[in-house]
Amino acid sequence: MASTPPQQLPGLALGRALVDRLTKLTVGVGGIAVIAAIVLIMGYFVWVIVPMFVPASIKLLHTEELATDDVLYVTSDDRFEILTLIKSDGSVEFRDTKDYRTVSEQTVLPTSIKSLKPLYPLADTFAVRTTADELLFLKITHDVRFDRVERRVENKVGLLFDEVALDLGDAVGFDVYRSDSKLRVVALQPDGSINLEEYQDVDDLFELEDPRTLTIDSWNRTPSSLQIMLGPGGRWLYEIDTVTGDYRLLNIASIRRYSVEDIGTLDDTDGNFVHFAPVLGRYSFLVANDQGSLDHWTLGPVEEGQGLRKIRSFVYSEPIVQIVAEHRRKGFLAIDSLGTAHLGYTTSERKLAVQRMNAVPKSVNFSPRADRLMALQDGSIEVSAVSNKHPEASWATLWGRVAYEGYEEPVHSWQSSSADTDFEPKFSLAPLLFGSIKAAFYAMLVATPLAIMGAIYTAVFMSEGMRKIVKPGIEIMAALPTVILGFLAGLWLAPIVEKNLSAIMLLLVIPPVGVLIFAYLTTLLPSRITSRFEGWFGALTIPVIVLLSWLTLAYGESIWQFIFGTNMRMWLENQGVEYDQRNALIIGIAMGFAVIPTIFSISEDAIYGVPRHLVHGSVALGATRWQTLVRVVLLTASPGIFSAVMIGMGRAVGETMIVLMATGNTPIMDINLFQGMRTFAANIAVEMPESEVGSTHFRILFLTALVLFVITFLFNTIAEIVRQRLRARYGNL
Repeated sequence: MASTPPQQLPGLALGRALVDRLTKLTVGVGGIAVIAAIVLIMGYFVWVIVPMFVPASIKLLHTEELATDDVLYVTSDDRFEILTLIKSDGSVEFRDTKDYRTVSEQTVLPTSIKSLKPLYPLADTFAVRTTADELLFLKITHDVRFDRVERRVENKVGLLFDEVALDLGDAVGFDVYRSDSKLRVVALQPDGSINLEEYQDVDDLFELEDPRTLTIDSWNRTPSSLQIMLGPGGRWLYEIDTVTGDYRLLNIASIRRYSVEDIGTLDDTDGNFVHFAPVLGRYSFLVANDQGSLDHWTLGPVEEGQGLRKIRSFVYSEPIVQIVAEHRRKGFLAIDSLGTAHLGYTTSERKLAVQRMNAVPKSVNFSPRADRLMALQDGSIEVSAVSNKHPEASWATLWGRVAYEGYEEPVHSWQSSSADTDFEPKFSLAPLLFGSIKAAFYAMLVATPLAIMGAIYTAVFMSEGMRKIVKPGIEIMAALPTVILGFLAGLWLAPIVEKNLSAIMLLLVIPPVGVLIFAYLTTLLPSRITSRFEGWFGALTIPVIVLLSWLTLAYGESIWQFIFGTNMRMWLENQGVEYDQRNALIIGIAMGFAVIPTIFSISEDAIYGVPRHLVHGSVALGATRWQTLVRVVLLTASPGIFSAVMIGMGRAVGETMIVLMATGNTPIMDINLFQGMRTFAANIAVEMPESEVGSTHFRILFLTALVLFVITFLFNTIAEIVRQRLRARYGNL
């Protein structure tokens, strides 16, 4: 035999040492790269999420000295480039916010202004009552124009509806609602009655014609102390006594009739009613009293029909004398009797920031984006910067029950967007966490017993020839795209289950019992027959399972009808259980099918890899195959089996496409097997493309990703700890 020349041995050793060093270096660099990637991902998550919890602030920017005796209202354009002053003489003055010089001034009203209010729900249009008791509609626009490369803002003021005025007469008060095609005007008369006029098919450029009218009977209150306000969609009318705080809620959805829905008092404390102001959308409003309490009341279902109820309170050290709401959110500014401005947000019930003003202002308004405050003082206008980007987010709104507008009680709810601009975002993560756990639970309930039992049979009892067919066949299932599984589950499986629900539920009983009976019958056969099929009983069972399943599907509805007197759908309804076609049962079957290959493969390898001398030794000592399996094989393989289950759990928690396509994506907290859910992963996939970068919605989606990451990290950490302990305990068997 030829031998290696002695002079080649040092070179061979050097080469092996170099390979070992390179391998060690590569593995080390790879490990560091993985850790660095995880740290960077976590760092990016934190970088996106942390700004959501930065405190709000109010900072005085500028005080412009000017005569304000004739200024009734201060507003601005969307970018806060132009400050707009509406004056009592009917003129509108525009000032540049860079140096606060007057850009232009226009007079469009024929007479002086008696009072005005923004035309709900618009922010750039005003209902103006002149000294001649005529009602005109004033619109202010700021159009951006480009002259070659120069950018300029063109400020315009105009009267709507062909400058036609409506006669208010001697009305004590009024309010106006405007939609795309409808205009409603309510006027409180000196005798306490209310006149409602509705104009259809309105257009800014054409006259108002042929109103439909409705007269609302007088309430037993002094008209001079009453204030009226149209509610959401112009379908409701609030009538409030500003002396006592008593209210009357009227349903005026139909112009032909009205109904009184609720009567009560807004101030249910020991204090005296002071002031109230609507919140965006007018589904709710804030009520202040002289004890420093600011209560939030909402329109919604009560014991009988619709009514008003208090859902939260803000308490301040001084009485609140002014309240102004944001134009596009549920935020507000409350000013107390000492001139201190308190920034708050209704949904999250947060007191966000405090700023002391020079005095109680005559009036104060937000800019359209709520990033500026314009306070009208005697002889000056104070402009303050507001930093308040994410008032909706707090730990209470993310995880706790929240009292939302229109709800009977505080709830966990996720609803991030709506077609209605008056929408109140709901960002509770509790339904998403619940949905993730629910989906994973039912998936593991299906997958774990099937996969582990299958792994035990394949590794211990199945013949080697059959194992070579079954194991690769199951493992190749892991390569199936989950989008295909979700597609089949949602469009094929879900309708079948709904149509044959009784039979599907009986499949959980009849085939397993039938297989057990078949297994028992095989034990009665002579050993010379059964020995020929040793290791192939699984194949022989397949026809039995197919036959029993077919019989169950064919006659399951009749069997259920015979036992319970009705089909399962009706039986569930009688028990008060709701059924949704795409539900947790479908998710359990579809996601369980996706998770089974992972758990089966790892478990089977762990069981099959148990040293054979342990098995042979146990059998030699007189133990049966089942005793050996339970007391030796499973204990030795338990670390691997536990790892398989935890990896399958991680897969189920993070699954996206199956949950997205096979469930209703309804973020509800219901353990019901026949109801859907929404998971963290599916929610991110659905809503991330629609979210505005940097918005609260966007950052909360990143927070859900972080929570999902932490959950899987905790699962894996616990799994590794348990696996190491199991290995230390049973590794020396």
